[in-house]
Amino acid sequence: MFGCHFSAPSFTFADIRELYHLRWGIETSFRDLKYTLGLVNLHGKSDAFAEQEIYASLTAFNFASRVCKEVVVRQPKNGVYAYKVNFKMAVMLCKEFLRTPRADGETLLKEIARHTVPIRPNRQDERNLRTKGFYGFVYRIAA
Repeated sequence: MFGCHFSAPSFTFADIRELYHLRWGIETSFRDLKYTLGLVNLHGKSDAFAEQEIYASLTAFNFASRVCKEVVVRQPKNGVYAYKVNFKMAVMLCKEFLRTPRADGETLLKEIARHTVPIRPNRQDERNLRTKGFYGFVYRIAA
């Protein structure tokens, strides 16, 4: 059931379709944040720690995004697909870079450039829906 505060003649079906299309980029960004950075399950017990974890993840996401824009991805000459940076791997490498005291930025860029994925336009895959299981945190029992 679809409900809203607008009267029926305010928006046509095409208008609603366009609004939904404009929102799609935001939806995929939230999906990237949630799954790529591991924000499905927060580890903090209090609201302050959960908020800190979210802000730290947003900072890591922004850092990895900026680094990925600087990476030069070599495209194969006779390849079927163009390639882009594997963002999930780039986030992991950026986190490791931030943890390493004497890490080199050029090495980080080269390492990220090694992990690429093909861009496959108009690809659709059937969704495999599964029930979500319980994710317990054992360390909370002792506290």
